[in-house]
Amino acid sequence: MLQTIGIVPDPVRRDESRESTTYSHPLVQQTLNHLSTVTGSLPASSLSPNRRQALFETTKRVLASAINDGLASTTIETSHPSSLLLRLRSPDGALAGDEKDTWIECGMRADAYVEKDGGRVLGFVRADDLLAPVLIQNSKGQVSEELDPGVICRIICRWRSRQDENDAVEMLVKEVQNSANNQEKWLEMASTMPILDLKSSLCDWEQSLVTGHPTHPLHRACLAQSPLKPIAPEDIPELLEPEISFICVPKSEIKVFGPFQSLLDPLLESLGISKPDDTVNEIVVPCFSRQLPSITPLFPKARILGAVQNRCRAQISMRTVSMMPDVGYPLHLKLSLNCQITSGPRTITPWTAALGPALGKVLQKLLPPNLWIFEEVASITGGQEDFDQARHLTCIIRKSPEQRAAELGETIIPVAGLHQKPFNDDRTYMEIIFGLDDLQKKQEWFRKYISQLFSLILPPLVRYGIGLESHSQNILVRINIARKEVTGFAVRDFGGIRIHHPTLLRRSEEHNNLSALLPPGCHNLTDDILDVWHKVHHALLQVHVGHLLYMLGLESQGGWPIVREELKRALHPDADPDGRLVYDFLLRDTMSFKCFMEMRLLGVYRDYYERELPNILLRDA
Repeated sequence: MLQTIGIVPDPVRRDESRESTTYSHPLVQQTLNHLSTVTGSLPASSLSPNRRQALFETTKRVLASAINDGLASTTIETSHPSSLLLRLRSPDGALAGDEKDTWIECGMRADAYVEKDGGRVLGFVRADDLLAPVLIQNSKGQVSEELDPGVICRIICRWRSRQDENDAVEMLVKEVQNSANNQEKWLEMASTMPILDLKSSLCDWEQSLVTGHPTHPLHRACLAQSPLKPIAPEDIPELLEPEISFICVPKSEIKVFGPFQSLLDPLLESLGISKPDDTVNEIVVPCFSRQLPSITPLFPKARILGAVQNRCRAQISMRTVSMMPDVGYPLHLKLSLNCQITSGPRTITPWTAALGPALGKVLQKLLPPNLWIFEEVASITGGQEDFDQARHLTCIIRKSPEQRAAELGETIIPVAGLHQKPFNDDRTYMEIIFGLDDLQKKQEWFRKYISQLFSLILPPLVRYGIGLESHSQNILVRINIARKEVTGFAVRDFGGIRIHHPTLLRRSEEHNNLSALLPPGCHNLTDDILDVWHKVHHALLQVHVGHLLYMLGLESQGGWPIVREELKRALHPDADPDGRLVYDFLLRDTMSFKCFMEMRLLGVYRDYYERELPNILLRDA
């Protein structure tokens, strides 16, 4: 067995790319050579570097999710000055007979922070801390290297011993393999992406995310749902510059919120799209041409007025588009797309369509002035009582504060863009733009960053019960171009917002504007304050701040103590009783962690399946 001969995975120094999957450790190479002699050529031998990296990008997320979701029992088997060896087995008592002897092994960086009890892993494991190669032992005691994340996913799911989940398991296997296949295409495209700076366009930053979600096993999944045409990896460039169709729909078949048609008219004129003759009874709706097979059966009276190619670019979400500069249309369009991207379909419900225009004016009054919003000023959606049908034709028109920022000498960048690295450069854009070339500079910059962030996100939570979904895709950082300083933030996409209705009722007159305008069953207003706080902990602290400090190398270098200090500064727990309640919740011993793989196996998307893990905010290194 590998453990007995002291095998450890290839170490990767902190100053090297976190995406490296090469095998330079002599003991690892010795074992792989032995396996090759016994079983023939290893599957890796014929793979391109991009293919190998793509497979491991997905594999490491599958392994981390299995650990964090509790689908595997994980121990640290051996240690080495530069790396650790992890072994994943079936959860205690889940399997009997020979199957109980199966395991999966991979490496972990020696400086990775993880809570453990002796050798058993208890806490949150970051996918980027895991190292190749991945080795498996089957029930016959045979050891081999495995590259396919689908195979690894199936092994882990089989440990659950639940026969009723076979279909769900095979679907999940298909999804992770799709993610890896798409990842390979993204890596190919990365070599041609421009090197970005503070003068780069917002769309260039939107499309700079090469590896997608940092922890989700379906980080690059994109699966068209019937009756849409399947999407292959080679179709990804088309998704980034999608064809848009304009259809004419009877007003009796749709619902409109806000001045939709008047805001759309300048775009129609610029693109040369003729309006219908009967504007009293018909209205024009933009949609992805790819989405038409889902739309036309539900709206049989719809007519296609025209289509345009190469006139817009997709943002991170893939369903929101910005027009090319020469079109002269500054508004963004968020459009339904019947594709599974990461966990769920990217159609847009009537709840979300109604929420934006109702919420925009309210947030402008209640959020701090330095937290700008991408206001959703108008929307249109299907008029069917069945929202599962209505959601296939939705368009939200969103204002962008790009011009406002430019007038102040600022630029706006999605926070997720700052995590990215230029091609063949081991530094993040954060480090490059802000000159963060030593530990002290990183700590000082990080403190200033989260101090501003917390001062804008947390007061509305305490005072009004407004829990913004403030992860690094929805939050954009505003940067003064000349001084290279963070000046503020902007927030977009309110479909995931949670608002504690009783708190809003007590503290603001704006509650009537929301409750009267939203359809029954809207999940954004809640009477459960813990639901709001959980949402903030996940999006703001686990995803946004946690990944930011990790990418700066601060997880084991004082990052979390800085977070706790700045939380205390923002919430004033010693002077504000409401702030104390939020502070105590955020710093409790455990945190609720969204279990992505478990949710897929259970068929859960909008509802959560969560597991309690040691709270990462309490990490002391």
